[in-house]
Amino acid sequence: MSILNGNLKSKVMVPIWIVGFFAVLVGGLSLQKFNSMINKGHIEKVRVLVESGVSIAEENHRLFKAGALSEAEAQNRARDAIRAMIFDGGARVFVFNEQGVRVVSNTRADEGTSAWASPHTQSMVKHALEGGGITYYRGARTLNGVTTSKNPKAAWSQSFAPWGWVVASAVYLDDVREAFLSRLIEFAGLFLAGAVILVLVVRCIVRSLTLPLERLTNTIVELANGTRDVRVSDTGLGNEIGDMARAVETLARFETERRELQDQLGQLAYTDQLTGLPNKEALHQTLSKVVQRASARNRECGLIVFDLDRFKTINDTLGDISGDEILKSVATRLKRAVGRRGVVGRKSGDEFFVVIPDLVKSGGLASLVARIRDKVVGPIDVAGTSVEIAISVGHAISPVDTADERCLVRFADMALHQAKNSGGNSVCAYSPDMSEAVETRFSTEAMINDGLRQGEFLPYYQAKVDLASGDVIGAEALCRWKRPETGLVSPTDFIPLAEETGQIVPIGNLMLREACAFAVECNSGRTTPFVVAVNVSPRQLMYGQFLRNLQQSLEETGCEPGWVSLEITESLLITDDGAVMETLNAIAGLGIEIAIDDFGTGYSALGYLTRFPISCLKIDQSFVRRIVDDPQQEILVRAILTMAHGLGMKVVAEGIESQRVADMLHAMKCEIGQGYLWHKPSPAKDFLAGLAKHPLMKIAS
Repeated sequence: MSILNGNLKSKVMVPIWIVGFFAVLVGGLSLQKFNSMINKGHIEKVRVLVESGVSIAEENHRLFKAGALSEAEAQNRARDAIRAMIFDGGARVFVFNEQGVRVVSNTRADEGTSAWASPHTQSMVKHALEGGGITYYRGARTLNGVTTSKNPKAAWSQSFAPWGWVVASAVYLDDVREAFLSRLIEFAGLFLAGAVILVLVVRCIVRSLTLPLERLTNTIVELANGTRDVRVSDTGLGNEIGDMARAVETLARFETERRELQDQLGQLAYTDQLTGLPNKEALHQTLSKVVQRASARNRECGLIVFDLDRFKTINDTLGDISGDEILKSVATRLKRAVGRRGVVGRKSGDEFFVVIPDLVKSGGLASLVARIRDKVVGPIDVAGTSVEIAISVGHAISPVDTADERCLVRFADMALHQAKNSGGNSVCAYSPDMSEAVETRFSTEAMINDGLRQGEFLPYYQAKVDLASGDVIGAEALCRWKRPETGLVSPTDFIPLAEETGQIVPIGNLMLREACAFAVECNSGRTTPFVVAVNVSPRQLMYGQFLRNLQQSLEETGCEPGWVSLEITESLLITDDGAVMETLNAIAGLGIEIAIDDFGTGYSALGYLTRFPISCLKIDQSFVRRIVDDPQQEILVRAILTMAHGLGMKVVAEGIESQRVADMLHAMKCEIGQGYLWHKPSPAKDFLAGLAKHPLMKIAS
């Protein structure tokens, strides 16, 4: 009863003593078990230290993967951070690689040396590779200058696979036990001395811990929610919370830099770096929004595509720097001309686009295009040179032409293509028949590719006749496309498209090889050359590694250079930039004859004839067929013959269909004739068989 009537202190102390008595009793009985538990607690702490080391490695590996650091920089940074990790009692984190070589050691000089000979090192590596585990072993220890051996230790090891690291940390079990006993006695004394003070201290400690942790938690949540310029408190604390705060501050800085870089990359992804205008990606984004908004408001919107005429020629002539200045000037003119009525951007190369969000009526786009175009065309001064700018324009309207933004871009491009094909410097609006033409074009292009794979392109040969003797002295290889379903396809239906798409290069190379093989067959057992001519397109000659293919065809077929003649067009000579001269000289150097085909229909000029290694002219059939009835055509043909002979060239007249024309040309001293009078183009087998049976013709031997 005296206890119950005692003062508050007694009331507080009695249960404390009772609890203390039973605590000591229970503690004594379960000391061994509690000791084991405290051991596990220290092992857990060591494991946490190891995981911190692994986290450091992971963070630096992430920076390496993000491109912020090289791998070597990331590894060095991780090693420095792990070396700096010193925890209670001087505990450190050390690192091996999977072969037991020290990566981070308590002694810097030991790094790079092997610890594999030690069984506990092998055990740590083994446990780490199995997902992490504890290694118990005995090791040396130096305290107060005295070194003892076989001190019990426990280590936790864990693998960091990307770099092949084994991260570990260890604790001396003797320290654990001593600490346990010491803290137990201390705790009992402090508990008996002042439970109230302890409660107050604990409360203060808890608040000192929880408040910074709450602030850090709130900061991390703000970062996760995308908040920028986050301020991190408690970075000045000298404990683990301060370490955490500084780590969060570093993370916040990295996150801010990452987002700023992401914003910059996003801006770069949608901006043309030369002009500063929106680029092609921005076009699709902008146009998608504009089309949707116009549809929702029952309004119309337009897309205008501009292309600079002859820009490649200008760029090649003046250089890339001047070409860039022209593009920037055009961009400036476009922005001024469009103003706030639309969005101006650079689509690609020398193509620009303008998106018009609101059109009052469809007809308004055409007048707007005309006004914009008038303000863009005209001379631009570049490095003291005045360059006349002309543009081709195509435009389409949504939803009049299409309600789909990608189709709108395609339709505007079709209209631009039509404007370019009509000679350039013009404006064209989209019409449905353009889609049909494009579909036909794509279909034909696909069939050409299929025809190349299936071997549908064949050479047909037409005889060349010596007008003086009537002997067949050569032939011309003409490309024919024989489809299984429809038979022969007219050259006019596929040659221009093949020239444009570049498919003429494999077609031309095929014809060249076949002509060489045919020339070998025709020249077998002959004493005078039987020359097979083959047409070479400008694109094939300049962009298809022509010389290599020519030499390869000669070598693989065994054809002599004197058995082949190459026919080119005048347009190739007119547009010469020096490369044509070099290529033709190389061909002539091989001993191959070069002829100008369809002479008189292009840009004939004596200057070009004298500059290039031309040895033969082919008079176009449009002149030949009319020389009987048209005196002016006769005079023109005589002039060509006189000029060619004066330059030491021989002449071939093509398109001869009557004996009278052949006789007139022979009288004018034209050497060679070609036409239906003697022979229609036919496959190689039929060509040879037909010549053998024809009573008016024979192959010269």
